[in-house]
Amino acid sequence: MMKKFSLRHFFLIFCSIAGIAGIFSIMTMDSRVTVSRGGMSMDTVVRITAGAAKTESELDEILEGAFGLLDGMEKKFSMRDPDSEISAINAASGAEWVKISRDTYAVLASSISASRLSDGAFDPTIGAVTLLWQKSLADGKIPDDGEISDALRKTGFAKLSLSAPDGAFLDIQGGAIDLGGIAKGYASAVLRGYLREKGVTSALIDLGGSVVAMGGRAERGETARAPWRVGIQHPAKPRGAPICVLEISDGAVVTAGVYERFREVGGRNYTHIFVPATGRPVEGELESVTVVSNDPAQADALSTAFMVMGERGALRLLPVIPGTDAVFVSRGADGCRIAATIGLEDMLRPSEGEAPVEFFDAR
Repeated sequence: MMKKFSLRHFFLIFCSIAGIAGIFSIMTMDSRVTVSRGGMSMDTVVRITAGAAKTESELDEILEGAFGLLDGMEKKFSMRDPDSEISAINAASGAEWVKISRDTYAVLASSISASRLSDGAFDPTIGAVTLLWQKSLADGKIPDDGEISDALRKTGFAKLSLSAPDGAFLDIQGGAIDLGGIAKGYASAVLRGYLREKGVTSALIDLGGSVVAMGGRAERGETARAPWRVGIQHPAKPRGAPICVLEISDGAVVTAGVYERFREVGGRNYTHIFVPATGRPVEGELESVTVVSNDPAQADALSTAFMVMGERGALRLLPVIPGTDAVFVSRGADGCRIAATIGLEDMLRPSEGEAPVEFFDAR
């Protein structure tokens, strides 16, 4: 169950998102009330800020419902919870169909769509590989070639089948679905819909690197809305230090990176993002990818896919995805390089002391 804590004031806040993205926001004014609440869910820090022409108690009740939704989705989507719907599919892999909820069906459908779009660079059936590496690295070793090959035989998004409206089947014995690359994005989309339904007009949903902005923020003493400010973490600096800042009123900003979640074995770092084609952790100069889109689930999956594909591969795919932009942070001999698609030119600025952003047209 999620642990909650609450802050209810009109004040300047800074919020870091699991070391990946930071939020700089100025809270409300006039007749609009803003309530901010944080906690833990889906293995990450969560913060939801909601503003509306409502009382604090009404917004408290709305956020209580939002956190309840998160609790419910975590229980359905977790690969590590033996009672989750994903665990039920994994346990029945290669044997039988499993009846699932609407949310689980929807997130799996989004996963398959992202897999097809990225030609398998994102793969929800990577679970066998994920579990192998997690166990091996925890034991202070890396898997051998035979173990990796065996795990790879249990992957492949084509092995995951859905039957509307509530059926799922993983057609390989010992296979495992891992929704770590899309669950937070899907959950933030559900929360956005819920808040809108409840009459919330301004919100910032922060699920540890998966951020959804809604309705802009209000400057103190002003009636017009200003964009929310989302900071993209500097890979070589302490948590909460942004390398650049993105201003956005509505949309999803989702970051995947390799610089925090890793294990060191034999003097070498191994990240938590794996290449589905090889069953090995991603390598290269790319430190993080941030995807900006109106579709949080797709943005979440694509941020992982682009880490796998690299900047060049991502740039070949981006032109066929309408309304989607990206920021690439890579390391070099002279420090970090920031590159972004031209659609972000009026929204993205480097932090003080950082090199200018290189904008390019991916069309």
